[in-house]
Amino acid sequence: MLPGLYVHVPFCARKCPYCDFYSISALDLIPAWLGALEREVGLLAPSFPGPFETLFLGGGSPSLLTADDLGTLFEILGRLPLAPGAEATIEANPEDVTEGKARSWKGVGLSRVSLGVQSFNARWLNDSLSRNHTPADNREAIAAVAAAGLELSLDLIFAHAGQTPQEWAADLDQAAASWASHVSAYVLSPAPGTPLGRALAAGLAPRLPGEEATSELFLLTGEALAMRGFERYEVSNFARGGAVCRHNLKYWRREPYLGLGPSAHSFDGRRRWANQASVRRWAAALGAGRRPLEFMEELSPGQIRLEEIMLGLRLSEGLAAGLVQPSGALDDLIANGLLVSDGPRLRPTPRGLLAADAMARLLA
Repeated sequence: MLPGLYVHVPFCARKCPYCDFYSISALDLIPAWLGALEREVGLLAPSFPGPFETLFLGGGSPSLLTADDLGTLFEILGRLPLAPGAEATIEANPEDVTEGKARSWKGVGLSRVSLGVQSFNARWLNDSLSRNHTPADNREAIAAVAAAGLELSLDLIFAHAGQTPQEWAADLDQAAASWASHVSAYVLSPAPGTPLGRALAAGLAPRLPGEEATSELFLLTGEALAMRGFERYEVSNFARGGAVCRHNLKYWRREPYLGLGPSAHSFDGRRRWANQASVRRWAAALGAGRRPLEFMEELSPGQIRLEEIMLGLRLSEGLAAGLVQPSGALDDLIANGLLVSDGPRLRPTPRGLLAADAMARLLA
C-alpha cells in the first residue's frame, strides 16, 4: 500500500473558541515555516520517498496561503512525489475562498476541498462557534469550488446549546442539496483548555446537550443523509458516489502516513511519532539538522491489536472477527444490536458507532 502525506499549515486569522488543534495567528512566520518545511522534506525524503497516494493540507487554515505561498509549498513537496490519480485535499474556510483562489488550487494539483462551513444557520455560526463567515459566504465558497472543478467535502458541527432536531435536519438538508459528495459531521465537544471549554466549566456559556439529546442528533444524521444518497463509512463521515476521503481512511485503517510541519503526526506501521507543537521550536530543530520530535514510540503487538479493534469499531466496514476472542461480552453486544457478526467481520450498527469506545474496552 502507498503512504499518505499530511502537511500541517499552522496559521489562522483567529483561533476558534472550541478548537484545540495547534495554530497561531502570526502570519509573518509563513516564510520561515516554508523554509523549515523545505529542510524537513530534505531530512525525511530518503527514508520516506513515496510515491504518496494522498496529500492533505490541514491546519490551521491552509486557505490563508497566497497563490505564491502555495506555489512555493508545492515546489518543496516536489521531492515527495504523488502517485498517478492521487487524492490531494486542502482544508478551507469559506471566507477565504474566491474563484481565483480555487482555480489556483486546481492549478497546483489539488483535487479536493474540505470546506469548513460548520453550519448554514447564522445563530450557530455567530453565537455558538464565533466564526468569521456567514451562510452567504458558505454558498459563495461552494459555488467557487464548483466553478474550479474541484471535489467538495463539507464539515458540519452539531449539538449546539438548545439545538433542536429540526434545526440540525435543516443544516443537513442544505449540505445535501449542494453538489458536495462528502460530508463530515462532528459533535461540538470543546476540549477543557479551549476558551469555550473553560467558559462551559465556569458556567459562563449555555450548557451543551446531554448524552441522550446528542445521541438523537447523531442517529438523525445518518438517517437524514442516507435518504439523500450518502453512506456512512466512519463515525463522523459520509460519502455519496463512493467519494470517501482516502487520506482519512489511512488513519482508521492504520496505513502508513508521513506528517510534516509543527504538531504533525506520522506512522510507518509499527512506529508513531509527532513533531513539536511550536513553529519556532520545530524550525529551530530543523535549522540545527535535527528531527523536531515531540515523541516517538514503537507499538507492541498488544497495542497494535487494541488500535485495530478501536479503529475498526469506528468504521462501518468493521474489523476482522479474528481480532476478538469469543466471550459473553461479545455475545451481549450482538444480542443488543450494537454489533453484527458477518462471517469474517464484526460490523458496528449505527447505535454501535455511538458506543464504539466502550465496545473497544469490552472486547480488547
